[in-house]
Amino acid sequence: MTNMHIFLFGHESPHIIQQLLAKLSDGASVTVIAKSEVLQLIPYHADTISLSSCIGSELNKRVQRLNKEHVLFLFKGDDVNLPLLKKQTLDKMKLYTYPLTDEELKLPLFFKSADLKLFPFPEIHAFPFVEAMFAYWVRTLPSDQCIPVDTKKAVKMGIQKETRLASAFLETSQLYQFTTEHKASSPLSIMLAAYNAKPFIHTAVSSCFIQSVSFQKKQLFVADDGSTDGTVEDLAFLQSQLGFQLIQKENGGKARALNTLLPLVDTEFVLELDADDWLDPNALSVISNHLPSIPSDAAILYGNLRRWKETPHNGLKPMGVVHGRSIRSKNELLGYAFPMGPRIYRTSFLKAIGGFPVLSFLDGRMYEDVSVLNELMKRYSVCYRDFTVYNVRDHVKSITKKNHSNWSDFIKTLD
Repeated sequence: MTNMHIFLFGHESPHIIQQLLAKLSDGASVTVIAKSEVLQLIPYHADTISLSSCIGSELNKRVQRLNKEHVLFLFKGDDVNLPLLKKQTLDKMKLYTYPLTDEELKLPLFFKSADLKLFPFPEIHAFPFVEAMFAYWVRTLPSDQCIPVDTKKAVKMGIQKETRLASAFLETSQLYQFTTEHKASSPLSIMLAAYNAKPFIHTAVSSCFIQSVSFQKKQLFVADDGSTDGTVEDLAFLQSQLGFQLIQKENGGKARALNTLLPLVDTEFVLELDADDWLDPNALSVISNHLPSIPSDAAILYGNLRRWKETPHNGLKPMGVVHGRSIRSKNELLGYAFPMGPRIYRTSFLKAIGGFPVLSFLDGRMYEDVSVLNELMKRYSVCYRDFTVYNVRDHVKSITKKNHSNWSDFIKTLD
């Protein structure tokens, strides 16, 4: 296959990579994309890219430099019979992907280089894992450029195994479905307060801009709460590219940071996004469909959470969905399995109570979500609906994990 370049994605075993490189060396050129610690153990030289949540730029550079006629993407679990594949009539093929069905979202497979160069991968946006980037990207391709490969044709082409996204992202219908045909505007804004969130902030911000409904750049309000780890520099770069509203302030805790943003919000509802979490691409669409039906006295709409556990080297393991439940009293609030989310506030009600309370307990730097819910429930109701569009990352740097023992002292201070 002297006329093919192969991108080999996501393998975690240097030994398996070595075997694949030997198998694929029949005239094809190969780029290995894996975690840096895996790449260091590959026993002989190969073209490599370090795997990260934001590799679009590096991938585009490689694609633009290609002098091969065809490109094949192989992911962990994929296999292909190259001698069988090269017997096929390749010149008539355009952009080929696995079938995109209601049950399964499968990844791009085979492309002509000239066509691939016309549709670059997203360079600014980051994704929780690289498969999500491909799923988003293939949904943005023009329909006349994307030809599904059915099962019979896949077998004839030598495809021995299909690749699927992480199972948790297939639990609901087409979470990465993206269409340019229906882009109604979203009736809510998003506010995000960040403190020392450099490993996560690109993914959180990007998730706001890959939505299936139009999201205006001025509807995202971000406050950097005196970060010292490079978060503020990353936010400044993202702001220059995406145009959202950014405020930099001295460290004062999350409640104060959110209160700095609140006067800027002029939409009827505002969603609070934590800097280490992210939204599904259909999040604003799903939430917008629920908002017209919530009670007029409801201060908050909330749903379920999809949890992910961070593994060594910034990997993510799906931990399933934590379902919310309706609460009607302070006791039920304090007995809730926090965090409650996603939290979509009615902006006027949030402003009416003066925003997020800054309590004397730990100078207001902990449990601001519980404090504000406690205040809102004195005047208004809260509304639960059964939907799942919000992703929570469990990691060792979480401030709540570090201070879990303070909970019993905190609830004593609530009136």
